[in-house]
Amino acid sequence: MQPEAGGRFEALLIHQDEAGARFRVELSTAGGVWSSEALVAKASGEVEWGAWSGPGEAPEWLCRYLRAALRSAWRAHEEDGWPRRFTRWREVPDARRARDEEG
Repeated sequence: MQPEAGGRFEALLIHQDEAGARFRVELSTAGGVWSSEALVAKASGEVEWGAWSGPGEAPEWLCRYLRAALRSAWRAHEEDGWPRRFTRWREVPDARRARDEEG
């Protein structure tokens, strides 16, 4: 189900090994749904994902929230293990505040 406002992301653990963890990820907004796979490197916490499938470009603001959540999972994985699944909803950031944070 797509949110009426803001955006939602979901990550589902599909594989883990000594190199890191691979998640099936999905972004949802009122404008569409995008999916991809993300790899989180165990050594560095670097997050990489493949091409997004969905209508046009995946929303960058929601990608930033997803990346932050995957990095948080990486920081906690030594003690807690990799999460099997997590879902979060976020508001669309205020455009002025987003520009201030970037510049």
